Amino acid sequence: MNIDEVTDELYGLAPSDFVGRRNRLATAAKGDGNRDLARQIAALRRPTQVGWAINQWVRTDPDGVAALLDLAAELLAAQRRSSADRLRALAAQRQELVADCVESVRRTADANGVGLSDNAIRDVGQTLRAAVADDEIADVLRRGRLVTAAEYSGFGPAGVFLVPEPAGDDQAEGEPDAEPEDSSASSTGIVDSERLDRARAALADAEAAERDAEGTVRKRDGDVVDARQRADELTEDLERLRAELEQRDAEVRFARRQVETAEEQRRGAADDLDDARRRVDRARTALTRLERQN
Repeated sequence: MNIDEVTDELYGLAPSDFVGRRNRLATAAKGDGNRDLARQIAALRRPTQVGWAINQWVRTDPDGVAALLDLAAELLAAQRRSSADRLRALAAQRQELVADCVESVRRTADANGVGLSDNAIRDVGQTLRAAVADDEIADVLRRGRLVTAAEYSGFGPAGVFLVPEPAGDDQAEGEPDAEPEDSSASSTGIVDSERLDRARAALADAEAAERDAEGTVRKRDGDVVDARQRADELTEDLERLRAELEQRDAEVRFARRQVETAEEQRRGAADDLDDARRRVDRARTALTRLERQN
């Protein structure tokens, strides 16, 4: 068992099954002595309805997903070539394709017994458009591991923003400009040893602070994971207790109706007893009268 296998399994489940299965897998990993894997599993977040719906679509309609991501690649290529005509054509194609994919997501959710609201459908469309524009979102979508709806807020193919090619080949793409040389160092070729010692000491202090901060972050990560797991467990307990309370409330109402029925039947039986006693009294009186006559 590794984190990829666990993640694929969990994000293929219904949200209602997510927390219970996640906690069981985390407990199993911890029991096997793999505490790092247990923490990774426990940190996985339950998907929203929109995230779940898109994840199910990814698993059931790979052709639709491939078409959407292929279009993203074409938009990026046209953007890099600064091809305005091609970008306009692809933008129109994107609008139609996203609409088709949204409808496919809706049908997939319906097939799984979940109807998406108008707001949820809008969030689905927003997420698919974000995946076209953002490689990171596209990668999460491709894997079917969305947690919630995504939104693209930068520039790129989604906004048909043109980025020209670099002006020349002398500098590699993405390579930063060289920093200007320190004038004093270039003129003398000598770095003051005292300044160098101070710089080394400052670096050592900064690295020590970095290590301390990393340790604190790891501890806080563990605290967050533990707190989230506890909150999820309490939420499940609360939902279970609410369901039990509703069941007990229904049982109480039924028992009260039974009490009312029993009391009504007892009143009827008491009336029958009174009638029977009166008949006994009359019979005794009649018998006594006959005995006296004889």
